[in-house]
Amino acid sequence: MKHRAGSRCSRWVHEPRTGLQNHDDVTWVWLFWSELPGLWCVCVLVRLPFRMVLSCESGTREGKPQVEQYGLDELAASAEVVLAGLGPLVAGLARLAGEACQAVTLDAMEVLVTGQGRELLRGLVQLALDIQAGCEVRLPGVTGSDGVPRTRAEPGHGRPVVTQLGEVRVRRIAYRSGVRGAGSLFPRDAVLNVPPCGYSWALQRLAEMFCRSGSYEQGHQFVLAATGVSIGKRQLEQITIAAAADAERFYQDRDQGAVPAAGEQEPAGEQERGLPPLALSADGKGVAMLPEARRRCAKAPEQRIKTFEKRAGTGEKKGCKRMAETGAVFDVAVPDGPARTPEQVMRPEGGTGEKKPPRAQNRWYACDITAGRDVTIGKIFDQADRRDPGHLRTWIALVDGDNYQLGLFQAAAAARGITLAIVIDFIHVLEYLWKAAWCFHPPRDPAMEDWVIAQGLDILHGRTGDVISRIQALAAQHPPKPGGEHAKIIRKTLSYLTAKQPWMDYPRALANGWPIATGVIEGACRHLVHDRMGITGARWSLPGAQAMLWLRAINASGDTSAYWAWHITQERQRNHLSRYKDSHDLALAA
Repeated sequence: MKHRAGSRCSRWVHEPRTGLQNHDDVTWVWLFWSELPGLWCVCVLVRLPFRMVLSCESGTREGKPQVEQYGLDELAASAEVVLAGLGPLVAGLARLAGEACQAVTLDAMEVLVTGQGRELLRGLVQLALDIQAGCEVRLPGVTGSDGVPRTRAEPGHGRPVVTQLGEVRVRRIAYRSGVRGAGSLFPRDAVLNVPPCGYSWALQRLAEMFCRSGSYEQGHQFVLAATGVSIGKRQLEQITIAAAADAERFYQDRDQGAVPAAGEQEPAGEQERGLPPLALSADGKGVAMLPEARRRCAKAPEQRIKTFEKRAGTGEKKGCKRMAETGAVFDVAVPDGPARTPEQVMRPEGGTGEKKPPRAQNRWYACDITAGRDVTIGKIFDQADRRDPGHLRTWIALVDGDNYQLGLFQAAAAARGITLAIVIDFIHVLEYLWKAAWCFHPPRDPAMEDWVIAQGLDILHGRTGDVISRIQALAAQHPPKPGGEHAKIIRKTLSYLTAKQPWMDYPRALANGWPIATGVIEGACRHLVHDRMGITGARWSLPGAQAMLWLRAINASGDTSAYWAWHITQERQRNHLSRYKDSHDLALAA
């Protein structure tokens, strides 16, 4: 087809294309852009997804293409042939393309397409919902879980749902019984799994991800920037709490095949090679709570004895925190080669320091603030059981020396018939040695470091009793002031080393490549608890704090996607399927 540059009317003209592979079943058209005489014209090849060929014209202004209205009308009419209601969306997309071509900068183009494109996509979702609503089949009978049949069907009932693209309206048939107290049933809600809170599952997951990573105010801003949807901070908190509704039962009730199989039993031939050790650890971290969310046994700040009126004295606490117990289970990747020596651990002068320590793999976390520490420790033992059901691996407990926590580990191991190797955190031991060194040396004396290294080497070599005797001898030679701070420190250090000596078998731990520090759980208390719960000015309610800790623990364990899929399934059962006597007929409402 030939085109004259001065003609005002141009057409979409169908020309069969030959020599194009895999394009015989589509329509190709030549699109001519023409303007007034003297201006340029453009010929563009366009591939249409339907066979209908229409008339359309586009003009140019200042070197930029423009779409004529009657061309859009014909394009919309052709889209209506493909799918009823699609015309306005196709015309809107073409109009948006023309407006995008008018934009001068990339930023203006991106903002325009993002804003108006989101509205077009929202219209597409609304179109799909309306088409499905028009095809909804009236069910012959709907009976609720209460045994009351709903015989009256009323079409056209709608409810709004806010999605990532904006608000849409879901129309469906309501089934009523006429019996007081027997609510209406909406089978299509069960088919679509419509959330009860009015926000789509995708939007809820996005909001939970933002709120899990930062404050609720930041979550509000991020959701608004990403989707254009404004969700209030209180609604965000409600979404977060609801998102954690199935967190506690996630690892207990879901299919065991979905649990990370880091510690699955290996064939008998591979067991001889040695299974990696399985490490368990737990620790607590304080979270600032609202007054009504603090533990009953804790004294309120105004009831505590204060040294000063305006500020807390040495060792005094504000009393506004509640302990969140964090637990971890991980596989110990023992490095190849010879075991580390105490000198390599301490890295004194002349030590190589090149030997790598064991690494933690397949970490799994649990965190509770509503329950006691025994619940959290029970959870990590349950997870360890899932990894090593035959108890063929070496179980190691890394603890900081808290007597109550130590007793919980021993009781849980005895209840399961497990031989548990308990290792006291060597970093805590070093802290006690440093405090003792301050009692026997002048301030800022470089000899303190050498003394601590020497005592640490003796402990790593298994000579803890010699270190205890040495500290006792120094205290006898240089007796501290009775009742003074130094006397208190020396007494605590000797008590700690004496009481924890049975679990300070560091020669065995180093020989087997085990970790001797609680770095994994200490890091978890920071990145899992403090980084989110310790935001300046934050004061938590009990449900909000527990929900946030559960979600952060699941995310740190790498199970967020699996949890959300399982959670949405549970929500569908809880909110919809459980309301029907027989849910097998609901497929007819699709």
